[in-house]
Amino acid sequence: MATDPAVLFGRFDWFSSVYNMDISVQVLGYWWWWLFIVPSLRSRRPRGPEKRALDVAFLATPAVSLLAPVATKDTAAIWTANLVVVLAAYAWAYATTQDDNDDSNNSDDDANQPAWLKFLYKSLDFGSGRERGARQ
Repeated sequence: MATDPAVLFGRFDWFSSVYNMDISVQVLGYWWWWLFIVPSLRSRRPRGPEKRALDVAFLATPAVSLLAPVATKDTAAIWTANLVVVLAAYAWAYATTQDDNDDSNNSDDDANQPAWLKFLYKSLDFGSGRERGARQ
């Protein structure tokens, strides 16, 4: 019973066919990546390659969730595409070598980035280090 939910819910139509679900519930399934999973991972305040991976995933998953329904209406395929994007972001961040210096605001890496990219990263991560009551 604990490993087979069909024992409990198998007689209900909403369990046996995903197409009986409301479209808003189906869409929430693949938007879950951008709304909950990636922000939950970012809330731990990771450093280094994991932070870069989650920044890229936070920017890429809404793009996938907006563009993928043009190609397919299968919500499982879109959910899988979001999973692949997050895994690829982790693979890219850990495969590329970058000297992250998160504690300083004027690192060499920041100087090499274009201004629009710095603005984009700052606007997406607006609260880091500037919380009310944070010591200087």
